[in-house]
Amino acid sequence: EIAGPPEKGRKNPSLKTVLNRALHSLFPVLTWGPKTTLATFRADLIAGLTVGVMIIPQSMSYAAIAGLDYKYGMYSSLVPLIVYAFTGTSRQLAVGPVAMISLLVEVGLKDVLTETECPGYAERTSDVPTYDICPDEYAELAFMTSFLVGVIQFGAGLLRLGFLVSFLAHPVVSGFTSGAAIIIGLSQIQYIMGYKIPKSQFVYETLENLFKDIDKIDKVTFLMGMTWWFLLVVARQLAMKFPKRLGWLRPCGPLIVCVLAIMISANWDTFNGCTFAVCDGSKKNDLIVGGIPSGFPAFTGASLKWEKVGQVLPTALQASLIGFMESIAIAKSLAAKHQYTILPTQELLALGLSNGLGSLFSCYPTTGSFSRSAVNNMVGAKTNLAGFVTALLMLLTLLVLTDYFYFLPKYCLAAIVISSVTNLVDIKEAKYLWRVKRSDFCLWIGAFLGTLLLGIQLSIALSVAASLLVVIYESVRPQITVLWRLPGTEIYRNIKQDSVGHFVDGVLIVRVGASMYFANVAFIRDRLKDLVNDFYESGEENDAEEGGYTKSKVNYIVLECTAVITLDSAAVHMIEGLHREFKARGVRVAFATVGNRVEKVLRRAGALEAIGAHWFHPSVHAAVTHCVRHRMGQTGGDDVTESLVAANLELETRGAARSEKLAAAEEEAPAQLAAMQAETQQPPPEEATELSTIELEPAADKPDGGNWQHTD
Repeated sequence: EIAGPPEKGRKNPSLKTVLNRALHSLFPVLTWGPKTTLATFRADLIAGLTVGVMIIPQSMSYAAIAGLDYKYGMYSSLVPLIVYAFTGTSRQLAVGPVAMISLLVEVGLKDVLTETECPGYAERTSDVPTYDICPDEYAELAFMTSFLVGVIQFGAGLLRLGFLVSFLAHPVVSGFTSGAAIIIGLSQIQYIMGYKIPKSQFVYETLENLFKDIDKIDKVTFLMGMTWWFLLVVARQLAMKFPKRLGWLRPCGPLIVCVLAIMISANWDTFNGCTFAVCDGSKKNDLIVGGIPSGFPAFTGASLKWEKVGQVLPTALQASLIGFMESIAIAKSLAAKHQYTILPTQELLALGLSNGLGSLFSCYPTTGSFSRSAVNNMVGAKTNLAGFVTALLMLLTLLVLTDYFYFLPKYCLAAIVISSVTNLVDIKEAKYLWRVKRSDFCLWIGAFLGTLLLGIQLSIALSVAASLLVVIYESVRPQITVLWRLPGTEIYRNIKQDSVGHFVDGVLIVRVGASMYFANVAFIRDRLKDLVNDFYESGEENDAEEGGYTKSKVNYIVLECTAVITLDSAAVHMIEGLHREFKARGVRVAFATVGNRVEKVLRRAGALEAIGAHWFHPSVHAAVTHCVRHRMGQTGGDDVTESLVAANLELETRGAARSEKLAAAEEEAPAQLAAMQAETQQPPPEEATELSTIELEPAADKPDGGNWQHTD
């Protein structure tokens, strides 16, 4: 696939061509780089600087969610961005730390360290996490997790497994994300309340700890935190309401409030600030960030904890799945808006390389960010160069600007996180699902409550299981719809789709809405039997109420197989058994619009020969015509004539109104038979001159009790 078609005059592409195309596939920068113009460079420069201003405070906040020092959030906004700029296919995707992955890291790794690996572990109290006692050892676990995430994603890319995320149902993902957003917000509330609140993935534990010590609230910190949160919300609302004049507030709002907070705390003794100097160097102030080391991140490849692979692997798997799911969703949305193509396989490779190489330079797992990608797109990013510019700005910050973050108050970073994750609680989606489909709403509620009450890790497992159950349920119960003929045409449509149509007497036409395999053949077989047994009996009851005449039993069933793409051996056995059973009951089975792949399977299995090739037709109309001619050839047309005579006798006793309707049906029958016979180019039997059809108005209750599936 990478090699592509051979050059002109060659049977196969040359080795040089293969290598060239492989390099361009693995490194898309070789494609978009030479096409960069002054205009695109200017646009990417502005976008990259804008996102860079936004990612500096965000990366520090998200590192705190993961239980890491603030510097690791900044490191994770450097190397992965550079790698993705060279290997990613999305031109507007902004890669880096995100709240969801940070939460998964904290939940999965906080209890991995043992007493031997973490000095002071035994003396800790139950509400003190290990990353507060042994931050360096915990950080090494995060690096190992990032390396495994890279391996998993890169390996999945090589195996082309990107399609697996499609099995996660959207309602389940939305409910999980909404629940996780609440947990993330509650994890930061301690920095606004001003007292220690143990983190927990269970919302009821967090709320219990919050209200248990509510009397310890720091009024100054609470007031400042709520004010900063309010400023961020107002800035976002103004940016949305006046995008042309105040749109810059959306990306710049977090940095503006950080600068304002630094200026206040640096001159307030409550935060140990005395005119941009530390008032008391011997006293540690837990209300501010404190010192952040400057310089390029250190190489940590040699300190990866290989013995911990088994313990951090579950966290790596979850981060790989959720991270790629978020990233590919954003990338596809932006690509559709700008009309270019995203390669899911290459995206997996790019994210895998970003996480894998990033782990060697003090980075924890990263992925595409919703908020920063939206800003990147809004400002006008044209290529991946914007991400490279963002990385350069972060590098500049690490080299010369870290000292200015000393007095940054933690309540400001907490306000940034809470204001960011508020939009992830998608109540509008829940209302929409309630209005559109209640079963999807139940999935949303289940994932939402499961995340809040059962925890992140168990909720992910249950979410995946629920999504797979939805896929299995829909797969094993394919749509089985009854068709009838539109008046005066050769078109056969769902009886629920059109208000007026014809049932051909003695012929039941059914559409099978999915491929047949071992999991759904029993349902298809039972459904066809029920339709053959009950369809016309129910129809007789409806007609008796309306004053119609009795229809004959089903002699033929036509299976429309357009949607049947494949068959397995179980499906072949089912078709053969159904054919024998129906034939023994005097019902013949015809097939219409059977695809080449299905026909080949039936031929190799001998089913085509056993059933008879003359029962397979290219269209529904051809199959129905064959059934009518087959019946007339067997009976000499007597049953058709007798049914018309019986109908005429009934007309004399049912009144003028009903007589007109049946007379119209009788007059239309010869024309329909003539049209069918003209198709087959064979003369009609001598005694069969008319085709009995019945024109029905759709009743409120369908013949099978209203249980037919609807295709549209």
